[in-house]
Amino acid sequence: MSQVYDNFGVPQGFQAAGTYSGLCSSRVKLDVAMIVSRRDCSIVTDTAQGMTARSGKILVLHNGTALPEGMRGLEISKEVCQAVSTCVGEAPDSVALVANGVKGQYFRPSLLIHSLNNLTAGLDTDTQPLEAVLDNYGDVSSQTVSLGGDCGSLQGIAADGTDDSAGLCVIMTDAVVDGTMIEKALIQVKADMDTEHFTFIVMANGGAGAQPVGHDALAGGIEALLVKLGFQHALKACSQIGGRQ
Repeated sequence: MSQVYDNFGVPQGFQAAGTYSGLCSSRVKLDVAMIVSRRDCSIVTDTAQGMTARSGKILVLHNGTALPEGMRGLEISKEVCQAVSTCVGEAPDSVALVANGVKGQYFRPSLLIHSLNNLTAGLDTDTQPLEAVLDNYGDVSSQTVSLGGDCGSLQGIAADGTDDSAGLCVIMTDAVVDGTMIEKALIQVKADMDTEHFTFIVMANGGAGAQPVGHDALAGGIEALLVKLGFQHALKACSQIGGRQ
């Protein structure tokens, strides 16, 4: 049975598109997405390799095969980011790559690079939902939480993992927050929620404008969003599998 996705629209100031690269030997499942911010944004990624924060405009997300560890993974990331830079006319350091999936598989960066034209062409069409790329043939949900007043909102998509691949949670917000605040809020929330075996990506472009968001409001908003997405508080998670209902 095919998955029916919610009508999830990315927040103002973002565009997203998905396609398949063939890296996972599938011409059915979409496995690569591009999320573009119209302005510089904070990009925080929390993977099995640790949490990092950077400033940029473009995230390329592959879901299916993990990057190799060590120097080869860094080389692939640099090669893909350079190709994205050439394709969209942005600096390479404004591009981030996250590859989530099965470890130890042969990773062909040329296949991701060959999919870039389809990704950029799809940014304005919204014909391939972002949820379809995150989908690991399990539960996929999308939710929105308001941060109150003129502070903006948080919009997230979460998809369960598999035995071989971590789950995914992508959060986009137009709130005025920087990478350091996002890192601290995410660390705080993850200490209270059952988020084991999930890769997290948070992108914040400040598009809401005027009023900055405080740490407590951001952490509370992320926690409320995760609850709506189906994550459990840590004390209630012992009987749950994978951390989501």
